[in-house]
Formats: sequence, structure tokens, C-alpha cells
Amino acid sequence: MKPIEDLNQQLLAAITFAAVIEHGSFTAAAEKLGYTKGLASRRVAQLEKQLGVQLLFRTTRKLSLTEAGRVYLAHCQQWPQWIAQAEQAVHEASGQISGQIKITVPTSFGGTFMAQALIAFQQRYAAVEVLLDLSRDIRDLESEGFDLAIRSKPAAHERVIATPITQAEDWLVAAPALFKDQPAPQHVNELKDWPCIANSHFKNPLAWQFDHIEQPVQIHSPLQVNDYQLIRNLALAGAGIARLPSYLLIDDLAQQRLIRILPEAKSTRHELYLVYPPRTPQPAKVRVMIEFLKEWFAAQP
Repeated sequence: MKPIEDLNQQLLAAITFAAVIEHGSFTAAAEKLGYTKGLASRRVAQLEKQLGVQLLFRTTRKLSLTEAGRVYLAHCQQWPQWIAQAEQAVHEASGQISGQIKITVPTSFGGTFMAQALIAFQQRYAAVEVLLDLSRDIRDLESEGFDLAIRSKPAAHERVIATPITQAEDWLVAAPALFKDQPAPQHVNELKDWPCIANSHFKNPLAWQFDHIEQPVQIHSPLQVNDYQLIRNLALAGAGIARLPSYLLIDDLAQQRLIRILPEAKSTRHELYLVYPPRTPQPAKVRVMIEFLKEWFAAQP
């Protein structure tokens, strides 16, 4: 192992090298670090000598990285994260769980559940700050800096951990007023005779598949939209029969603003997962959020 003095010198040289790349020149890096351009240049040259490779191509106009320089810089850029993790570990060791956690959740699901869940979480972990992203898009957790997601399934290309937290299925619902002149349909084959509200987000929005029949049911849909909340609002207004996730409908059914029809016409239940990048160690703020959400959703009816 190198003597401490040699390690300190190499660390200072590496910091100087990273600053030169970040600020674009030896002059700007030296000014930022508080020493002369000459010292900055000597430190990088000394680093190259110690490593036995050239890190930078130098011309009078610009600096550019060699292949070895790109590899070395990639490791240097991880140091702030390591230092932050070390600081966080100290706080955790003292019993204080704090920091910021960034979560992405589907819009309809988050709008239904996350307000109550986050209030309950902050009552338990007041020092953790939560940034919640509601989106229909699949976020890239690593490149966009997300600690955690709730999804119907992990993206195939991602290296993530996926933990199931709850299940959902679609139900058929409509406003009672839709059936004031004739009774509700008694069989899925009758859906074609009623206005339905299709979700244009899906590949075949006019073909509704149900567990108990082999072939999808073709529907008539004068209105096609790509948002669950808008579909719900259209159903409440009596625009037609809607197919919506059960978690969106609990209050509307309890208050009889909507009624459920054809309860045997169920979709396949699908899991919802907590999805997060594998990290060793996993930060405590993420660990407690994962355990809290698993516990919280397990307690929901």
C-alpha cells in the first residue's frame, strides 16, 4: 500500500485533473481550486507520470481526453457520490435517516394513493425529503436519478430489482343515468350496442379482453382518450361504459356515482411493483421507503 503522503498527492492531482476537464482549461481549474495555472499543470503531469499513461491531448486551442483519460475521469466523477454515501452512512449510524429520495409513479395510481402514503411516511421519517414524479412515461431510473418507481412491470432493458406490492384489475362501470331508459347489458356481447369509452393509449383500444371468454369483445366507442382520469370523468358524466382500474373506482362505487356492471367480466389481475436500481449498500432512505410502501399497501383493502 502506498504511503499516506503519496496517496494525498495523487488525490490532489486527480482532483486537479477532474477540475481541468470540468472547467475546460488549466487556467479556469486553477482559479476555481485557488492555486496557479503552473501548479495545476504540474499536478496533472505528475499524475500521468505516476499512472504511466497520457490522460490529455494538449494543443494551444483546446484540451481533449485520451481513452485512458476517459476511463480515469469516469472513476473520478463517482467520488462525490461516494463521499455523499459516506456522509449518509454516518448519519444513519447515529440513528438519523435523512436526505432526498426521488420517486416516479404512474399518474393515475399516484393521484389515487400517494398523497395519503406520503403523509404517513413523513410522519414517520420527517427528515426525508420526497420528490414525486407523476408520469405516464417509463423513466430511466439510473440516467434520470430516480431512487424508486412503481410500475406494472420492469422495463426489459433495465438492471433493476422489482418487488410486488399490490394487484389491480379492470372493472366495467357506468353512471346510473346511462340505464334510465333500458336495463344495463347482461352479457359482454351486448357491449357493442352501448357507447363505450376506449383508452387510446392501448394498442387495440376497441377490443376488450376478458378472462372468462377466449376472444376479445369488439366495442363501439364514439370517444377515445388516453387518460384514466378523463375516462372516469366521462363515465361520471354519463358518456358511456368505461373500463377502469379497480383502485380508481372505490369511492365512486361506494357513493353510487358509478355502478359496476358485468362483474364476471374481469381482466387478468396484474401486479404492481416497486422497482429500484441495485445498490450496495442501498441507502437507508431508500430502504425505509421500500419497507414503508410494502407495509402501507399491504394494509389497504
